[in-house]
Amino acid sequence: MTIETTNQLGLHKARQSQLVNSDKYTNDFLSSLEQVKDYEHISCPTCGYKSDDYLFVKRGGRYTYCPKCEHIFLSNCLTQDLLLRFYAGYPTNTLEWHTNESEFYRRIYLNGLNTIQEVATGPRILDIGCSSGYFLSIAVENGMEGFGVEPNKLEVEYARQNGVLVLASNVSDLDSGETFDVITLWDVLEHIREPVAYIESLLSILKPGGCIFVQVPSCDSLAAKIMRGACNMFDGVEHLTLFSKRSLNLAFTKVGFELVRSETIISEVYAISNFLNYEQDPYLPNSSKPIIESILDAKTIESSGFGYKIQAIFRSHK
Repeated sequence: MTIETTNQLGLHKARQSQLVNSDKYTNDFLSSLEQVKDYEHISCPTCGYKSDDYLFVKRGGRYTYCPKCEHIFLSNCLTQDLLLRFYAGYPTNTLEWHTNESEFYRRIYLNGLNTIQEVATGPRILDIGCSSGYFLSIAVENGMEGFGVEPNKLEVEYARQNGVLVLASNVSDLDSGETFDVITLWDVLEHIREPVAYIESLLSILKPGGCIFVQVPSCDSLAAKIMRGACNMFDGVEHLTLFSKRSLNLAFTKVGFELVRSETIISEVYAISNFLNYEQDPYLPNSSKPIIESILDAKTIESSGFGYKIQAIFRSHK
């Protein structure tokens, strides 16, 4: 299902006040930090490759490419304590986006849910980082038994008021013995510093033969390859690890999962065209004709594996 990119441009425009606030917060937070004591230098999170070279710097964060697994990662990232402090004070949250951009998110969630329901062996689904509970509400509407984990108190309150079963603030706080047929990670894994270890930790709450569904930004995407530092997936702070299809598969197979299905969504064709037209902000709507539409259309970009995000589902062998 093609997710029309022009909608994203409109959504970006609607988010301008939020983006200004988050940019100010981020810049203020980073202004007093020092590379030596406040950042840690790490190897590739999926295969261990280490290099002093990097592709580009954004907000002080050095994005490095791993030629072994085609992964891009922040080779200097904030210490864990600082990263948690950064998240704690962040001025915007996904609840605002779910409220203001519900149709856009509904299309994305339904696309993923269709894949989940074709593969899952049971109805119990746990959404980690469930935010407002919007995905779980859609899942329940379509016959699933939905449960959530969410640390943000405001979002938990909103979700529960709308009938969503939020069980805990963190996975570690779940009742002993709780297991699920499917675990979903919607735009979560790119924030995890050690994704392989994190995926392995989820096996304890996954039923035998259960599945994990993920959506992550794709460093294989045409937008990332062309726009590089101007692409929104590279923020220099939160997005610690940007998966290729190859590195995502590697992260899961290392701990006993097999890929069942994978696809890319969101072409970003208009943002790419704006960038190539030298627009100051490629994510804002403008009157320029998309110069790339004569070469590739949105459907072709997504179906060829060059969409902005990967949606994939993996089954456990354990």
